[in-house]
Amino acid sequence: MTARPEPFFSWTARRIELDRLRESESSVLVLDELVPLGTGTARLIGMRDDDADVDYLALIVGDVANGHDIAVRGVDEEALLIEGSRSESSPEILIGLRAAASVCGCSSERHIDSQLCLDGPIRTMIAAVGVRSVVVDWYHATSAVA
Repeated sequence: MTARPEPFFSWTARRIELDRLRESESSVLVLDELVPLGTGTARLIGMRDDDADVDYLALIVGDVANGHDIAVRGVDEEALLIEGSRSESSPEILIGLRAAASVCGCSSERHIDSQLCLDGPIRTMIAAVGVRSVVVDWYHATSAVA
């Protein structure tokens, strides 16, 4: 058996391929604004999941259109713009996390992972900006502590 050549490999992260949304499906965003960020600009996007009555917010740092292996990480929703201005890797996608417990009752990081892997609202929101694949950390130090 021969394995396909894979440009991405990590012991602690997962690569997730995203399907490109058609133009009509990209209207899922309820917020899509350019915001000044340091010496450049970033894109603040938002989506509403009516089924769960939850809003999602993300900050797109750098150019992610047709991008592969774009880093995705969760940050406190109230500090989204501050964290974006401190971002050391560009391009990067920052997902705003609420301090309250997530919808599924799991940690916020695991909620992002499951949303990306299982075709949830976060995956739809990120795919709407034209990203081809993302990379998320699946090993979180807090989850390893018993």
